[in-house]
Amino acid sequence: MRMLSHFHLRCSLLAFVIYGFIFQAQELQSARLNVTGPPGPITVAMGKDVVLPCRFSLEQRVWEDTEVVWFREQFLPFVHRYKGGQDQYGEQMLHYQGRTELLKNGLANGTVDLKIFRVHLSDRGNYTCFVQHGSHYEEAVVELVVTASGSAPLITLERYQDGGIRVCCRSAGWYPQPQVLWEDPHGRHLPAFAESITQDESGLFTAESSIILTRGVNQGLSCSVQGQGAAFFVSDPFFHNAHPWITALGAVLVAVVALVIVAVYLFRIKGKQEKKIAMQEAALRDRDAEIEKQAEELAWRRYAAPIEEAKVVLDPDTAHRDLVLSDDCKSVKREDTLQDIPDIPQRFNPWRCVLGCEGFTSGRYYWEVEVVDGGGWTVGVSREDVKRKGEIEFKPEEGIWAVGQWAGHFQALTFPTRTLLPEIQAPKRIRVSLDYEEGRVAFFSVDEEIPIFTFPLTSFEGTRVHPWVWLGPGTWLKMCP
Repeated sequence: MRMLSHFHLRCSLLAFVIYGFIFQAQELQSARLNVTGPPGPITVAMGKDVVLPCRFSLEQRVWEDTEVVWFREQFLPFVHRYKGGQDQYGEQMLHYQGRTELLKNGLANGTVDLKIFRVHLSDRGNYTCFVQHGSHYEEAVVELVVTASGSAPLITLERYQDGGIRVCCRSAGWYPQPQVLWEDPHGRHLPAFAESITQDESGLFTAESSIILTRGVNQGLSCSVQGQGAAFFVSDPFFHNAHPWITALGAVLVAVVALVIVAVYLFRIKGKQEKKIAMQEAALRDRDAEIEKQAEELAWRRYAAPIEEAKVVLDPDTAHRDLVLSDDCKSVKREDTLQDIPDIPQRFNPWRCVLGCEGFTSGRYYWEVEVVDGGGWTVGVSREDVKRKGEIEFKPEEGIWAVGQWAGHFQALTFPTRTLLPEIQAPKRIRVSLDYEEGRVAFFSVDEEIPIFTFPLTSFEGTRVHPWVWLGPGTWLKMCP
C-alpha cells in the first residue's frame, strides 16, 4: 500500500509540473500583440469630430498593464496617452489639449480608438497608434485626410475686353485645391481666359477664373467649383459698348507703324553692342558655374571620403531580440519574433537597435549602409553610454546622431523638432562620415553623390562612439563594405 501511495504521489507531482509548463507557455503565447489600423485613410471635414480606429489582439485581458500612445512625427510630445488605467496629459502637444479622447469603452473588445474634436486643417497627416503590454509592443499608422468646402461661386462682370465682356468666377475656403469649370447651356466645357489659385496662411485655397463673354456665342454660361455652381446670362444691350476702340484704331495703327520704324533703326545701331555684351555675360556665367561645380566636388571629396574606411561588424550582444544578424554580422533583418537569447544589460529593449562592435575615440572614418528591403529605418552614430533599456529619444542630446525614413518622411533626427528633407529622395545607400576630433557627423547619398545633412559640431568628450542603426517592421539593412 505504501508503494502504491508513493507511485500515485509521484504521478500527481509529474502531472502538476507538466500542466504548469503548458499553462505558462500558453500564457506567454497569449501575451503577444497584434496592432492594426484601418485599410485606408480616414477623411473628415474641417471643424467636425473624427474617430481614428485602432485595434489590437491580446488574449490576456489585463488592461491595467496596457499602455496606449497616439503620436505624430515623434513619440514626445504625444497626441494622447493612456497608462496605468487612466489618461496622461503631462506631455501632451499644446495643439491637441482639450481636443482628444481615448474611447476606453472599447478596451474590452480590443479597440483603442482616438477621437479628435473640432478638426483643424493642420491635423491632417499620419498618426501612429502605439500599444505596449509588459515587454511587448506594436504599432500601426493611420492617415487622416482633412477637407474643407468653400463658399458658393461668386460671379462678377469686370470690364470690356477683346470684343466681349470679361467675367470672373471666385470661390474661397477650399481644401484640397479646387477646380473651376465653365460650361455653356449645352453642358460643354469651355476654356478659361485666365486662372488663379492662392492659399492663405491657414492653408485654405481661393480659386479665381475668368472668361471672355461674347454676344450670341456664349451669352449664357455657368461656373461650378467642386460641384457648387452658379449660372448667368448677359443680354444684347450690354455688348453695344464692347468695341469702343474701333474708331480710334486707325490713328493708333499709324502711330504704331511710325514707332516701329524708329525702333528698328535704333535696334540696328545698338544690335552689335548688345550682342557683344551678351557674349561676355554668357562667358562669365559659364565660368561661375564651373567654379561652383569644382567647389561642390571638393566639398564632397573632403567630407564623403575621410582618411580611413571603417569595416563595420555589428555587435550581437547589443541587438534587440527581434533582430536577426547574418553569420558574418554584416547585415541585420527585423523579424519581429523574439529569439531565445538572454536580455543582458547591454542589449537594446524595447527599441529595435544594434551597435557596431568597434568604437572610435579619435580619427576620421566613413562607412556605408545599404537598405536592401524595408519601411522605416534610421542610421548614424551613437555614444557608447547611450541608454539601452526603456523609452529613449533618438536625438543628439541622448547621444544619437542619425537620419532615416521615419513615419513616412525622410528626415534628420534633430531636437526639439525633426528636420524634414523633402528635396532629397530617400537613398538606397547612405554614407556615414565621422570626424571625432572636430565633432562632425555628416551623411551623404551614395546613389546621387550629394550631401544629405550635417549635424552642428559637437564634443564627444572622450566617450567612444559606435555605428548605430534602428529597424522598422520588415526592414533589412546591410553594412558596406
